[in-house]
Amino acid sequence: MKMNDSLKGVILIFVGIVAALLSFMYVAQPNIDSTRSIQGEIDTLTARLAELEAKQAERDRYLEETAQYNADYDSILNSFPADLNQEVTIMFIEGIRENYEFDAESLTMGVKEQFYTLGVGGGDASLDAAAPVEAVEGEETTEVAAEETTEAPADSVLATSEPAPVYDCYRASFPISYSGSYESIKDVVSYVDNYTDRMTINQIDIAYDSENDVYTGNIQLYCYSIEGEDRPERTVELNEVETGVNNIFNSGASVSSTVENSLSKYDDTEGSAIETSYDFYTMLNPASSDVSAKLVGQNGSGKDASIVSNSDNSISTVTYDFYEKDGKTYCKYTVDNENSYEAEVTSAEDVKLLIKSSDRKDDDDKVGVRVTVNNSSNLPVYVKVSGDDSVNPRVTIAGKSGSVKVYK
Repeated sequence: MKMNDSLKGVILIFVGIVAALLSFMYVAQPNIDSTRSIQGEIDTLTARLAELEAKQAERDRYLEETAQYNADYDSILNSFPADLNQEVTIMFIEGIRENYEFDAESLTMGVKEQFYTLGVGGGDASLDAAAPVEAVEGEETTEVAAEETTEAPADSVLATSEPAPVYDCYRASFPISYSGSYESIKDVVSYVDNYTDRMTINQIDIAYDSENDVYTGNIQLYCYSIEGEDRPERTVELNEVETGVNNIFNSGASVSSTVENSLSKYDDTEGSAIETSYDFYTMLNPASSDVSAKLVGQNGSGKDASIVSNSDNSISTVTYDFYEKDGKTYCKYTVDNENSYEAEVTSAEDVKLLIKSSDRKDDDDKVGVRVTVNNSSNLPVYVKVSGDDSVNPRVTIAGKSGSVKVYK
């Protein structure tokens, strides 16, 4: 049978439609899908590029904020001791006994326990006895760190060549049974708050004996440390300190008395030589004077940058810490637990600290300081308090530890 021309036309149209459909399905559609995929990647990369360019424009600010963050972190870290040193604790108790009407009748040195690990498990990383630290630092943590390192470019602000050090946080309980006056209890609370080592009073019991006008009770004291491989333990020289419970808690010779008796270099003049030759100083003036009410610094020409000051008409806390670092002796002095300065000690034989005061101007003149001197260095520290008001002194020696001698 012969096909007529119209049937042939229909068949040709049908074949053309089928060919067009097949061409679209197997050629055009994959190209369209590929184009869409590529365009999606382009859009993503364009957005990423814009984000990176915005970050690059803020690079200096990020670097500055990162440096400030690291400085703040180091400051907080360095405010904690690197160990829980029982010798320092003995000096702490002796400083209380020597300066206040406060008797520590018994002291139990608690066992050190780890309660936290910095940088492990996020901001809620308290330790769990059933999940040791090693279990937290497992394969998953390593993979996440590897992914983050891969994503960050080599010159990224976040790029790091070494893992952050791991710091373990410890605490130890020190229950103290005491007796003393009401004022001495308040002074001891302030002494704990301003002590060099980080401590907290978790509980205090007070009972009043009206017949003898004495307060007795117990203090639950906690001491803290942050320990790591790059934070070596301190060394405290106690070679000249007599040992024994009676020496610490009863009426025998005290630790600080034994240390002071061995420091006699300036005894002949009651330390007056320090007034003309000293290494560090604290100067006190009325708040209405032209200079700052409280000036703390290092003596010597060109040492203006070492001055830490406070002009408030109030009593400030001043802490001097003398210690060894990298084979050198340093002094870090702090005013009101906020402003501090670290200076290298240039003297080779001893360290002389002058606290120069003045008479109070009137009853509204409230300027004063409570000074704590802690010495763990190999050099003895001599302190001279000069010119203080005889009726209402500005200067109170709140505490001292180590080889420290005070002349008033």
